[in-house]
Amino acid sequence: MKSILAEISDRYPRLSYSERLFADYVVTNREQIIHMPIAELSATIGIAPSTIIAAVRKLGFEGYKEFKIALASEQLNPLNTWNPTAPREEEPRQNTYCKVVLSNVDILTESLGTMQFPLIQEAASILLHADNIYLFGVGTSAVLAREAYDFLFRLGLHLYFHEDLHYQSLSIAQMTERDAALIISQTGINNDIIRIASLLKKRQCRTIGISNYSATPFGKYVDLLLAPLNMLSKVHENHFSLRVPILCIIETLYYVMSEQMGDKYLSMLKVNQQIVEDSSVNRSQNFRADEE
Repeated sequence: MKSILAEISDRYPRLSYSERLFADYVVTNREQIIHMPIAELSATIGIAPSTIIAAVRKLGFEGYKEFKIALASEQLNPLNTWNPTAPREEEPRQNTYCKVVLSNVDILTESLGTMQFPLIQEAASILLHADNIYLFGVGTSAVLAREAYDFLFRLGLHLYFHEDLHYQSLSIAQMTERDAALIISQTGINNDIIRIASLLKKRQCRTIGISNYSATPFGKYVDLLLAPLNMLSKVHENHFSLRVPILCIIETLYYVMSEQMGDKYLSMLKVNQQIVEDSSVNRSQNFRADEE
């Protein structure tokens, strides 16, 4: 029998928009859902209880209670339900490292057919022409926002990032229409990041969103959305792998922006390289230390 996440992936295209909100929430909040009454889940997602019932029935369950029991049983044995890349019969059994690597390769391959490179070029131009760039992310997405900060800082840009959600909200008040916001949301359904995006929209600054999925509420609140996947991934059930496409978008943004900067980037590159060289262990000194 397939796992619940595999069923969601297979049946996702046949779900309605509201049912997809339920499916997206299940993917990222499996442990919480098994303790949530249907009324609480309905209020959290913002959809009717009848929609939740319709969704679980499309996934093959008679009702919400049966769905939660099945979800809880999978939580007790997560390794039994995680099979991102089923080995061919003629292939030897793969170890965990092989599974992790191949699942990341699969999800990146999936993104190649859907990610629109011209959108990344447009985003790079918006960021370069902004007076200041503010980065936003919550939870795991904040970790990715920190990665974006690390990349863009090397370009000599004026960047602002706070990992604390309260300070992120406060920084919005400092922004003007000449600034740009880079907002990261892995799933596109987190209420905190959607609230931040809606506040940024009122500031009339340019907003660029990076997410995994294009058809989510988050996409409605940003001027430009960079999202490589149209629907839930069919090749990986573990959310850690879903960081990889976003990291690739961030790195691509860095290279595209460096190309658009021209000679200015080359001068920054020389400075960065010199700093790395000055802080590295001298080879001859290292050899002498080994001899001693």
